[in-house]
Amino acid sequence: MIPFRHHLISLVAVFFSLGIGILLGGMTGHSWFSVEEQAVLSKMETRYSQALKSNNELKQQLNRLLIEMERNNEEAAHLMAVRYADAMQGNKVYVWQSPELQIGRLLRLFEQVGVEIVPYGQGSAPLDGPILALGKTKPDWLEQLPGECRWLFVDKVPETFSQQWGLLDRVQKLMAEMRVEREKS
Repeated sequence: MIPFRHHLISLVAVFFSLGIGILLGGMTGHSWFSVEEQAVLSKMETRYSQALKSNNELKQQLNRLLIEMERNNEEAAHLMAVRYADAMQGNKVYVWQSPELQIGRLLRLFEQVGVEIVPYGQGSAPLDGPILALGKTKPDWLEQLPGECRWLFVDKVPETFSQQWGLLDRVQKLMAEMRVEREKS
């Protein structure tokens, strides 16, 4: 059996907690409590408005930068086409790539310059253009090509315009070497 004193203490505790609950519940309507609540809400709304404004400004800035970047890309591609058009237009480049590489942008760049892209299959030795081999590792068959066949191995697809410009420069030099050798013979 539970002694009467425990019953009495638990009954007092229940009424005491009920009184505290009523007191706290009744204070929420008082002005001093809602003033602080309003201040907190006002600060949160201000911060939210600032965050929205900042977010919109950043979106606008990002859109401007994307438009500017696209315009710069077009200008750079045009400059490359003008720079290499005379030396490379109408020439062939045989391209071999390992299957995991995506070279669509690079092929479009060669086409803009006026180079005819021909897919290369192992076994033949083209004499009318260099071979551009793209892959993570250099294929063994490149070293076994005849001496008059020119090739260039690239282990990483150029992403930036400066890298693409450098690759076009190297391909142009190969084409010039081939042209000089043909003129000698």
